[in-house]
Amino acid sequence: MLIMSITQLQQARALKLPSREDMLHRAPSVQEFWNSHSDLLSQAWKEWEKSERDQKSPIDNTLLDDRLRNAVTQAWLDPTKESSVRELWKEVANDVFECQFFNPDRLADLRKYLESVWDAQIPLRPPYGIVLNRRGAMLDSRSQGFLAAPSFQAFYRELIN
Repeated sequence: MLIMSITQLQQARALKLPSREDMLHRAPSVQEFWNSHSDLLSQAWKEWEKSERDQKSPIDNTLLDDRLRNAVTQAWLDPTKESSVRELWKEVANDVFECQFFNPDRLADLRKYLESVWDAQIPLRPPYGIVLNRRGAMLDSRSQGFLAAPSFQAFYRELIN
């Protein structure tokens, strides 16, 4: 007798999301969906990530602009060097600032990774419960239905910290 087990990744992909209408109205069943499946979804993301190990470009702090990354690192080590971070930001309008945040050479890698996340077909909770932009997702682990891939969460925590 051949016994086939269904992986957590397969189980997660088979979940039926709450309706768009329920998400818009923040029906209690929506919160219950994310709460009751949070462990399954986290495990599915771990399983998915293991299957994606052949990815050539890691999701790590090299996605950030070198100058910004180095300036922030130095400022953490020596707070008197915070001005080097401040110098990277340019005021483009009154109280509106910009800087080169991501490494332009790695943007294609980030896009490819996010595309593969979408292709994973693991349920993700869209911001505000609806997809306002193309394939939106919650990133923070404090949010229900967040993108729980371990390497992404490590990158995200480093970015936020």
